Amino acid sequence: MRRGTKVVIGVGGNVGVGKTAVAEIFRDLGAEYISADAIGWEVLPEISAILRDEFGSQIMNGMDIDKKKLRELVFSDPEKLMFLNRISHPILVKKILRRIEDVKSDVLIIDAALLFDWDDVYDVIDYPILVTADRDKKVVRARAKGIGEELFEKISAMQKDDEKMATRARYVIENNGTIDELREKCSKIYGEISNDC
Repeated sequence: MRRGTKVVIGVGGNVGVGKTAVAEIFRDLGAEYISADAIGWEVLPEISAILRDEFGSQIMNGMDIDKKKLRELVFSDPEKLMFLNRISHPILVKKILRRIEDVKSDVLIIDAALLFDWDDVYDVIDYPILVTADRDKKVVRARAKGIGEELFEKISAMQKDDEKMATRARYVIENNGTIDELREKCSKIYGEISNDC
């Protein structure tokens, strides 16, 4: 049930499941769209000096963080990923919460891979949705975003099991079919949420 004046829907899940596709379908159905990834990249300039000092100039492209190099570095070393998360996540979560607060729309959708890890964000979500998919589908989708299979395996190894996340989800969307099938599933859920409010 909705807790405030707006309905907040959250979409989470592991790499390659199609979270953004789901969120964009909800946006097309009328929800305001917030991307945690996009906000995360906004945080990088604020912490670039700290990251350069910790990881060295190998992650830099001129004065800017090279996102691809940073991603490959931290997902090859759990300690480096923990350092990045420790520095970036508190700032990122505050920005997400502020963005939620600022949205004037009646319904908003948050696309956040770590939805089920960030309690402060999860606590303001009225309808948490987990997106899942078979491994072969995830590999193909990840590759389309420039993530090769080796890096895909490293990222997957550091993410939560679907079963654990599912215990905190109101809805689970299995995304192994066509975009039309996905749109049908999302439309049904959006209709249920609308009726619930």
